[in-house]
Amino acid sequence: MYKNYGIPASPQVSSSCKIIFKRVLLLVLLSLCSLHLAAVSFAQRVTITRENAQLEDVLKDLQKITAQHIFYDQSLISTKMKVSIKFKDADLLTVLETILTPHKLSYKIVDKNIIITRAKAVAPTTLSLLVKQVTITGKVMDELGSPLVGVSIKEKNGAVNATTDQTGSFSISLKDDRAVLIFSYMGFVSQEVSVAGKTDFEIRLKTAENSLESIIVVGYGTQKKKDVTGSVSSVPAERLQMVPNVNIAQAMQGSVPGLVVQQSQGGSNPQSSIMIRGRNSILASNDPLIILDGIAYNGNLSDINVNEVANIEVLKDASSAAIYGSRGANGVIIVTTKTGAGTQGSTFFYDGKYAFQQANNMPRFMSPEEFYNFKQIREPGSVTSSEQEIYDNRSWSNWADLALRDGSSMHHNLSVSGSSGGTSYMLSGNYLDVQGQTLNDSYQRINGRVSLQTRFLDFIKIGTNTQLSSADYGGAPISWEDILRINPLTQAYDDNGQLKRYPWSEFIDILNPLDATKHQYKRGSMQLLSNNFLQVEMPGVRGLTYRLNLGIHRKWADMENYRGRDTGQGFNNQGYYTGSDATDSFLSVENVLTYNKRFGKHVLDFTGLYSYEKTQNMLSSMEASGFPNDFIGRYAIGQANLKLPSYDFYKTILMSQMLRVNYNYDSKYLLTLTGRRDGFSGFGENKKWGVFPSIAVGWNIAEENFGLKGTFQELKLRASYGLNGNQAVGAYQTISRLSELNLVSGNTSLPGYVPSKLGQDELGWESSKTLNIGIDFRFFNSRLGGSLNYYDTNTYDLLLNRTISPVHGITSITQNIGKTNNQGFEAILDFEAVNTESFKWSVTGNMAYNKNKIVSLYGILDENGKEIDDLANQWFIGQPISANYNWKFIGVWQSNEAEEAAKYKYVPGDAKFLDVNGDYQKAEVDKVFIGQRDPKFTWGLTNTFNYKNFALNVFVHGIHGITRLNDLLQDASSSSGVRRNVISKNWWTPTNPTNEYYSNSLKTMTLPIYQDASFVRLKDVTLSYTFSNKLFSKVGMKGLRVYANMRNAYTLTNWTTNDPELSFGRGAAPLAKEYVLGMNFNF
Repeated sequence: MYKNYGIPASPQVSSSCKIIFKRVLLLVLLSLCSLHLAAVSFAQRVTITRENAQLEDVLKDLQKITAQHIFYDQSLISTKMKVSIKFKDADLLTVLETILTPHKLSYKIVDKNIIITRAKAVAPTTLSLLVKQVTITGKVMDELGSPLVGVSIKEKNGAVNATTDQTGSFSISLKDDRAVLIFSYMGFVSQEVSVAGKTDFEIRLKTAENSLESIIVVGYGTQKKKDVTGSVSSVPAERLQMVPNVNIAQAMQGSVPGLVVQQSQGGSNPQSSIMIRGRNSILASNDPLIILDGIAYNGNLSDINVNEVANIEVLKDASSAAIYGSRGANGVIIVTTKTGAGTQGSTFFYDGKYAFQQANNMPRFMSPEEFYNFKQIREPGSVTSSEQEIYDNRSWSNWADLALRDGSSMHHNLSVSGSSGGTSYMLSGNYLDVQGQTLNDSYQRINGRVSLQTRFLDFIKIGTNTQLSSADYGGAPISWEDILRINPLTQAYDDNGQLKRYPWSEFIDILNPLDATKHQYKRGSMQLLSNNFLQVEMPGVRGLTYRLNLGIHRKWADMENYRGRDTGQGFNNQGYYTGSDATDSFLSVENVLTYNKRFGKHVLDFTGLYSYEKTQNMLSSMEASGFPNDFIGRYAIGQANLKLPSYDFYKTILMSQMLRVNYNYDSKYLLTLTGRRDGFSGFGENKKWGVFPSIAVGWNIAEENFGLKGTFQELKLRASYGLNGNQAVGAYQTISRLSELNLVSGNTSLPGYVPSKLGQDELGWESSKTLNIGIDFRFFNSRLGGSLNYYDTNTYDLLLNRTISPVHGITSITQNIGKTNNQGFEAILDFEAVNTESFKWSVTGNMAYNKNKIVSLYGILDENGKEIDDLANQWFIGQPISANYNWKFIGVWQSNEAEEAAKYKYVPGDAKFLDVNGDYQKAEVDKVFIGQRDPKFTWGLTNTFNYKNFALNVFVHGIHGITRLNDLLQDASSSSGVRRNVISKNWWTPTNPTNEYYSNSLKTMTLPIYQDASFVRLKDVTLSYTFSNKLFSKVGMKGLRVYANMRNAYTLTNWTTNDPELSFGRGAAPLAKEYVLGMNFNF
């Protein structure tokens, strides 16, 4: 406790005692100076950060920092006494009180020295007995339920404080039962709790994102960040909390090194491709495994409400993903949703946002005038009579304007969470309505979810996480490719305002691109997702826990589309109908046994698994034509002509056993051993089962007595090696199958069957062996930290189609042959640039480099003993899997090169290609490698600024080293030679001697044009303001935050025409630029 220094009043003195008075006054002044010097000594300002350090080491550090003598009896200080503190410019005595009190120690000052003593109980004063006080008790734990020792508990706007003891328990006396307590602890997020008349609390503090104590979900369990030996990355919290994402893919894009998220096309419900650490497989899927709340998830990420996601972890190396065996080769994404709060009572939360969308990076179309001149130059006399009439009357349609609109979306989320007794709960609902930029493009989704956990008999816990969602996908989508191809000199509507069936009267095979707006179309789905568990902490065996997980996923989807006689297809077929119904179901039963044992400095964790999974898919579809009329439409299907009814059924079963052992010695030396055995019904008879082992080691160097504790808060080396599989075999791909074949003999049809698939008993999974070496570091008082990773993956037993003799009527079979190699480097860095009371600035950056190559294909050698390539599929030994192989456009023959061009029968304006053999004749030998379709280098950079109640988040990401064919620049010449050429191009002319594009002539040689699709994008800018709780306390609202966001704000790229990210090419709907306004609050 602080010492109170009192100065007695000086006695009155007479004039006869002046000499004595002067001497007394001198003595008092000397005493005051002495006391002032002592106060200065003991009030030194101290800046110190230590995490889980021994108390004795911290006392020694304080002695070095302050040059102050600190004495203590060695028997008072135990090596088990650990402290975690973070002080900046604090006085020495405050620091001492904070670290000593939890261990029932105190101090006293004797002759300017600090002496550590055992704390004495302080008897209450008489005055305190007169004041009515309320005693609050409870326990503070981390997210795993482990007690936290030394947590600071303070009364908000009051002087009362306390700390937790060795069991995490606390007791604090308050004068006001409506007070607010603040719980704070080094490495954890501070939490405010309103007493509200309650007297007992169970508090769970969440770890700070970059803290070594932060909890990482690693599959079938959790680990502290400092104990993780594999390569595991987390999506930063600000990407989930601060940025208004509509789906999970948006939140992950550019946030995790090595994770590439690319949007194939725009629209109201855009689908994205996701790869972790590049491409391992040639033909099989490279998609990662998705785990939702512990259970494999086979649905779309867009069906998961991002507002309900608590955290996302990405498992990238063999050791981390080996627990998922034959499905872990492409990495694992673990999504964990929010659960009920640990505090008593209920808390309501609302988040709502509205977004306005505009088409972004649109190609430049030819105007009708430009198209008219283009036709006259390219093929004089090719302008048709309808085109000429429309041109003369200036009565053309602007097809892009007709097909596009300003999109919008609104998203409402409401949830209530809390706990009562031993039960915690969270109920939530959300509504999403997106109106896309293209006519008929819309998406509505309604979600309801309940998360419930309850404990009884002190050792049994049960819970459920169940959601039901419904989605509506709007009308029949307009083909953006048709919009890009339609002749500008045409009309969408006739004089009566009705859509023309054929806008170009001379070509009745070209339908109106807006024809889909007349379809009677509906498409919807409903999904039930339920993850349930029973957890038993075995009585009498401390640390032994059994958990039963039961996962159920069922999705129903249907589609109907009736095209009446006012549509192109309906007119030709007297009404045309297509419909389908699909039911997908998934059942998972997991038995998980865990055992944790600590003895001395040794910690052992065992996790065992036995699981059963069943997947079932059913699809029925039907087509019909010849309806009696359009008035009844599809309801008259009984009178129509049925065509091509079909029914498909698939069923697979996966059974698994897994064992994982984690060993930890004194938080310094770490070991993880994992083995999983999978049996899959789709594999060949002799390949039903596979075993996937891995090993990982770690060394926390910062925990060693190397004198690094003051410099490095974290310094850990990691290495792992293991085997994963890619379960890419279909349900019935390994069994023999027959197809129906009818033969005609005279006038008689003879039914029969022929082989369509040969059985393969040896067909199994693709296998990947991965080495990962990494280092994690944090220094400068934890202000700067990050990790580096290098990986090398060798994949073998690829699933490739090998050509065989057609003696059975079958020309190829799928076999496990071929090899690839995939290597890369990843880095992530976070920096706390500024951290003052009113202003904070943090920076998080990540980057990844990846390269892959084909090592072997079919094993067939040429006459020189070199393995041959597959030219038909453009697969080449030693080249990237996604390599481009074609003629390379390098410019245009210019006017001053006319003589040289004539030697090879070219003229100025013709395209030039990279000539390999020197004859300038376009041939197969002149094809070369032109980059690759997968990116080599990716990065993301987030800057977060906080000034008082304002917050600004700026996110930029980039993709580099990717080259794609720009099919919008193709010089297509079908149908009068001009119909497909509607994109404005920088054509070569004698007065425009460009090398960008060749001349507008049917006689010129055309070449495919590949372009660099790399880009740097200002992805998200989010500005928010959080209001003070005092402003809305009377209405019960707190934590009100308003925000504005701009997405896809600016793109820097060399790619022309449309957006460089859209991998769907010509048919991709435009990517949207979005402006979002929103708010959220608790009540």
